[in-house]
Amino acid sequence: MPPTYINTDNNDKKNKIYIATLVGQGHADAEDKMKEMVIKAFEKESAFTTNKIDNPKGYTLVFKVTKFDASGGDTSCTITGEILRYPAAKTKSHGSKPEKVMTSGEWSGTAAVSGKGAAAVAQCVEAIMERIVPKSFPVMTADMARR
Repeated sequence: MPPTYINTDNNDKKNKIYIATLVGQGHADAEDKMKEMVIKAFEKESAFTTNKIDNPKGYTLVFKVTKFDASGGDTSCTITGEILRYPAAKTKSHGSKPEKVMTSGEWSGTAAVSGKGAAAVAQCVEAIMERIVPKSFPVMTADMARR
């Protein structure tokens, strides 16, 4: 059985999967950091791949910065994520939208770092992504067994 595909393509402007507009001017760098951390998390997992494969079947992990504050000498942020089945299959209940995979509770993380600017935003994003992305592995493994 081929590895489970993890979609990391953030090029569709209408359907972005890494969203950091709350960061402001450095949002593109924060979005790139999210993608980098997703790829890094899956590099060590042989059951998953972020490399393009024929007839991919897997998931898209969508992450959004939902809170951001850079005041004083500190930067804090919260990132919320969701797991969507890939590719999107047309169903009666969802139309042609990707189907969300259920997780128990909200899938999010918060971090605070000292400093401001792009480096602090990158540290904040990295700290959160390192903690929350691995939590998706068992959820996707269990869901894939049912597909």
